Amino acid sequence: MFSQSIPRASDLDHWQKFLILGGGSSGDSSAKLLSLKGKICVLADKFPEKANANLYAEVLSDNHPQERLEGIDCIIKSPGILPNHPILEEARQKGLPIISEISLARVFYQGPIIGITGTDGKSTTTALAYHILKAKFPNSRMGGNIGVPFTSFCLEPLDLVILELSSYQLEDSPNLELTASAILNLASDHLERHKTMESYAEAKWKIQNLENPNHTSFVNPNFFKFLPNGIPKNKNLHFIGENQNYFVSLDPNQVHTPNHIYDANQFPLKGKHNLMNLCFAIALAETMGMGKNEIQSQFETFLGLPHRFHRIDSSKFKNQYREFQFINDSKSTNIHSMLSGIAGFKKGDGLFLVLGGIPKIEPTDLFLSRWKELECPLWVYGKAVEVWKVAFDATGLPVKYFSDLPTLIADLKTTIDRTMETKESQKQTPLSVIFSPAGASFDLYKNFEERGDHFETLIKESFS
Repeated sequence: MFSQSIPRASDLDHWQKFLILGGGSSGDSSAKLLSLKGKICVLADKFPEKANANLYAEVLSDNHPQERLEGIDCIIKSPGILPNHPILEEARQKGLPIISEISLARVFYQGPIIGITGTDGKSTTTALAYHILKAKFPNSRMGGNIGVPFTSFCLEPLDLVILELSSYQLEDSPNLELTASAILNLASDHLERHKTMESYAEAKWKIQNLENPNHTSFVNPNFFKFLPNGIPKNKNLHFIGENQNYFVSLDPNQVHTPNHIYDANQFPLKGKHNLMNLCFAIALAETMGMGKNEIQSQFETFLGLPHRFHRIDSSKFKNQYREFQFINDSKSTNIHSMLSGIAGFKKGDGLFLVLGGIPKIEPTDLFLSRWKELECPLWVYGKAVEVWKVAFDATGLPVKYFSDLPTLIADLKTTIDRTMETKESQKQTPLSVIFSPAGASFDLYKNFEERGDHFETLIKESFS
């Protein structure tokens, strides 16, 4: 369906009119790049009235594919567009090239690229790898699925690019010819699109370029149980995980590579899953020629990402709330990610957990089992209420349901105040309120950033 190789610059010389299928940040960025190159861009979008019309020669609805493809030389597909979209079906019949925003940027950027993917932790690992590698490559950029389109900086004369790549972006792209790649993990997610775990894994596997002897790939070995052909034999394929050459240990926290042992006790992000993210970032940094001391000095100053297990500043809260932890983990959009975030908690730790949004197609068994271990109160809002209510109620554990986040936070505040009045609460560790939705944001918000910002605003209004 998609072009099987990255187009050449000479191909773009012959293509004059481009259809951007799906606006948003990646579509608009592609249009800006192509306009700089003297190309004509037309947008086809589900909501044309919301488009930035100044970027396009014409803005159309994405209905009526035959009319939309008149005079078009190439289609730039946004990652959120389904592969069976009628315009793409029509384009296949006409033999039109279809490329992704990432592939378009790759035409212009010819320097080294590191690509990182996985179900959970890819944003944190991408930001961490970028943070470390800047010490050796100060003229570098980070982008991709982390929120900065590759096309927005692919013309810059950079030393290195680090990209977070989603399964949607990889599914739409041919071999991106990366210098190094990493697959962190794989868990049930995006099955409404990929249908099977095998298809999901195959999309992720496109990140590697092992046919190139100069490419280095780091993979969690559990990933290969989802690929039909098993584990390939290649000297440039390295495994990160238990009983591998790259692994992490606890008490003391350490990261082990074939070259060095790194002290991670002062690493700001807690939990084994974050040590695994650090291990991948260190492996990539070593591959790019960094030494132990250079790496160690960088990762200890990493502060994490907004909306990814970010602790809200409580210094201006009322005195009785200043020791509490209010965690914004809005980027958690599936159960597996949420479970990673609460992995370090145990029964009696004073955990209050907030879930919500649109649940993915994934089993709830692991969460229900973990919830029974913790016996923590649970608040649920939005579309998730109708999806999860029957299973959650069957546990007999404390759970409350709400239509939206503001009413939920109001009830949470009342519950916290009542808890503080009891003698038992004085014996507990400080309360931790964790907003880790485990569902997509689109029932009530444009994206997880807007959702997380709203949560932080509500918390500050309620407890300051």
